[in-house]
Amino acid sequence: MEPKTKKTLAIGSTMIVLGLALYGLKYIEAPTRPLVLILTGALFIGAYFATKSQFSLVLGGILAGLGLGLFGEPRWMVLHEFTEIGLGVGFLLIYAIPLIHERRSHWWPLVPALVLFLLGFQRWGDFRRFIFSSRGWPILLVIVGALVLLGALGRSSSKKKDPQ
Repeated sequence: MEPKTKKTLAIGSTMIVLGLALYGLKYIEAPTRPLVLILTGALFIGAYFATKSQFSLVLGGILAGLGLGLFGEPRWMVLHEFTEIGLGVGFLLIYAIPLIHERRSHWWPLVPALVLFLLGFQRWGDFRRFIFSSRGWPILLVIVGALVLLGALGRSSSKKKDPQ
């Protein structure tokens, strides 16, 4: 199959799945809506791995991040703007997935991620109190663990390029 045909099929399929998912949200109970967005985002991220379509990756990251934000909003009220934080995570996924998978990535998703994180954490005092409370400290482990993994992946990719 020609690359242009493959890309067109991926875009058409993406639009169909997205349209069905968004239409279906009207008929799904509110507590499960974020899960539908997360799963739809994961489906698009999976399509990225199959087709290398940046369109699928961007759409998947945004939908997964939005679902994550909507899922966390009623549960972590201390953060106030968890939807923005979730979307920031989605943009970080758009940056990190190609970085891990292909050992290269574009820098542009870091800009909206930073803006969304700043908007989400605008009440830093509340977040600081939350993160150091008995409920929030495991998130510090997740953040540090993600940084350690990204550092290890960066070192392993540099060793493959420079065999000594």
